[in-house]
Amino acid sequence: MSAGTAPEGPHVGIYELCEQVRGALAAWAPRILGVHVRRSVEGPVDVAWLVGVVADAAELTVLAADGATAREELHVAASRAWAAADELPGTDVRAELTAVRAGCRRAAVALGLPVPVSH
Repeated sequence: MSAGTAPEGPHVGIYELCEQVRGALAAWAPRILGVHVRRSVEGPVDVAWLVGVVADAAELTVLAADGATAREELHVAASRAWAAADELPGTDVRAELTAVRAGCRRAAVALGLPVPVSH
């Protein structure tokens, strides 16, 4: 199964996806980037803010492994997170958040960090 798919299926809600993104970043962003990750997020706006802060911190940090790819993945994830938060007509918020989750996972892999496989 690809890191870009939503293995939890179509029944995962918006707030569960938000929490999955928060949890994924909480696993490595404080240690690698010094970014504080709150214990919970309220929704897509909080996720967009968090991913944006992590992407900005990555720009200011010397990163091991493939840091350039990690930075790129985080910036794309931040853009998609803001698209989800803006909820413009025609935006599939769930799809955008699923892409954000996948981008954060790909950033961790680019940094050489272990990423658990979801079932």
